[in-house]
Amino acid sequence: MTTSATQRLRVRIPSGSKVHCISHKDDPDGLSSAALVRCATHCSFGLTGYEDLEQVLAEAPRGLDWLVLGDLGLSEKMELISGLPEIARHVLYLDHHLLSAESKRALRKAGVIVRHSLDNCTSVLAWDVFRSQLPEGAVNLAAYGAVTDPPVSGRLTREVMLKTSWNLDAYEGHLLALALSSKACTTALRETTVRELATLKLPHQIVPVRRLANEQAASMLRIQRQLFRRAEVRRRIAIASGGRLSLGTTAELLLGVPNVIASLVYHTTRTPAHTRISVRSTDECDRHLGRLLSTLSRTLGGEGGGHKIAAGAMVPTKRLKEFLRLFVREVGR
Repeated sequence: MTTSATQRLRVRIPSGSKVHCISHKDDPDGLSSAALVRCATHCSFGLTGYEDLEQVLAEAPRGLDWLVLGDLGLSEKMELISGLPEIARHVLYLDHHLLSAESKRALRKAGVIVRHSLDNCTSVLAWDVFRSQLPEGAVNLAAYGAVTDPPVSGRLTREVMLKTSWNLDAYEGHLLALALSSKACTTALRETTVRELATLKLPHQIVPVRRLANEQAASMLRIQRQLFRRAEVRRRIAIASGGRLSLGTTAELLLGVPNVIASLVYHTTRTPAHTRISVRSTDECDRHLGRLLSTLSRTLGGEGGGHKIAAGAMVPTKRLKEFLRLFVREVGR
């Protein structure tokens, strides 16, 4: 099992193989990862949020030659990991979230091929793994993830950015991110976007994506002002309920409150018994948010994780106030 971006795992899936990819639905990194796998293998695919992963896996086709999982944060999901060999002869897991030692052992036991890195986003890993099967222009898809995900300094990320136009891919990646942050961005549009990206169409050439991005850009300053007015600041942490935008985008906007080191946004899921949480921080915050949210959420009967300055969790709604208290205690100044 490979768990380091420095170990240059490459995969070449034979033509005609039955391949299915499942990737994260909420950001350019997840969609670009799915598009890269589809471009390389002509696979079918599904998109999911972290909270719906078990259902999407249950609905995945069986009898596959390959199942490719991208940007899904499988750490601590032991039962799910153990069931992966039932879906496909070969399973490839590409990810840049925290991965516990226990989870690595479970993946190894299940025979899963892993390409994991904390220094490069998932779409960069996908591009590198499949680069021998990808056309030259596919490197731009990796760049969309690299310019919009939390900043990292991996060697592969640097290679991607040197091979592409920074200005063009920053524009295209952030246009895609704006569209995906809209509540009007449906599952059908996300799937269409993956299919179009896999043909190397640029995000601005996908008309509904460009339209949603323009609408989001026009409304974000107004939404940010509203957020600032209703935010509660506790010990230099800005806290607010979300709903108008994706939680991650809302947390990023909220981090602009003067003199805060972290932001936290929450909103109930489709089932009100659970609440989703997204957090962001500045470099002044000395806690690794992904590790902290993993610990706090599991303590309260939920789940969570992520990166050093960007993370998320889902907890029982009845324990939200307790979660907020613990987070402020651990992070606040």
